[in-house]
Amino acid sequence: MQAFDRLYLNVSPVKIRVHQKPDTYDFSMYTKKEYLENPELFYEKPERMPGISVTKVSGRNGIDFFDIQFPSPVKTRHRENNTAYGYYFKASDRKNPTSAIFLHGWGRKDLRAEKRYALKFVKNGINCLLLKLPFHFERTPEGTSNGEYTFTGDVIRSIEGVRQCITEIRVTSSWLREQGEKIVIGGISLGGMMSHLAMAVERFDAGITITAGGNNAGIIWDGIATKGVRDDLIGAGITREQADHVFRVVNPSVIAKHNKTENVFMINGLYDEIIPTRYSIELWEALGRPGIKWYPCAHVSIVFFMRSIFNDIIRFIPKIGN
Repeated sequence: MQAFDRLYLNVSPVKIRVHQKPDTYDFSMYTKKEYLENPELFYEKPERMPGISVTKVSGRNGIDFFDIQFPSPVKTRHRENNTAYGYYFKASDRKNPTSAIFLHGWGRKDLRAEKRYALKFVKNGINCLLLKLPFHFERTPEGTSNGEYTFTGDVIRSIEGVRQCITEIRVTSSWLREQGEKIVIGGISLGGMMSHLAMAVERFDAGITITAGGNNAGIIWDGIATKGVRDDLIGAGITREQADHVFRVVNPSVIAKHNKTENVFMINGLYDEIIPTRYSIELWEALGRPGIKWYPCAHVSIVFFMRSIFNDIIRFIPKIGN
């Protein structure tokens, strides 16, 4: 399983084509004690929610498919990145009491697999909103590759991208709540890490993550997929210790003590080297040891177990509110 992951990374390596560094090395805006004591101050929900544009694209077999977009409440210096996009799958002939907000992984080339899972969710009575992460797909700044700016030597931009993502999750969660639905948050890999951060500032009815972990700096320095990010940070003059300090406000393990979601279920690979297993265990411990299931696989190779994992999720969701 680890050999499969290593082969995959040889074919599709994560690269930063132009070295990045922050405009300033004064990180005090992101290391305030009050943010760690109350992360809702950092991931603040906007007082006035942006309007969400919902466009029906198609409908068949009792499922309606919509494009959604809205102006991000958090602005970065990259114009393309300042509009949020997503897909919403909804049962057309019934009102489902539950919706899932689902987040993809880092650098995904397309969302075909995620769309298949969304269709399965709806067929099992759960509407599904696929939210696109900052710096991905339509949000990719000109001259960069999909997801390239997510984590680079420009740690300030990286942190702002995370802040932007969590705030957008809060916007979509509020939108779904207005429709009277219970909300499940979930994601794969980086999307799972974002889900755990969101659970620290927003109360969901359940949280389900796949191959997620905590400790951003640890993952970057020790994971086999992040050598390019590690080299870029070092090239920008940032040590592991500095990265660990600056990333605390976006570190799921650090923020876990604020978790507001009681029903949490983690799914992880026993032999993961991309998000090393020890950092998944670290997050699990920080969350108070919620439900967890280990599969005999690594990170990318968990794809071979997705049918079983989907069944795990469908069995878990009815426990909401119990």
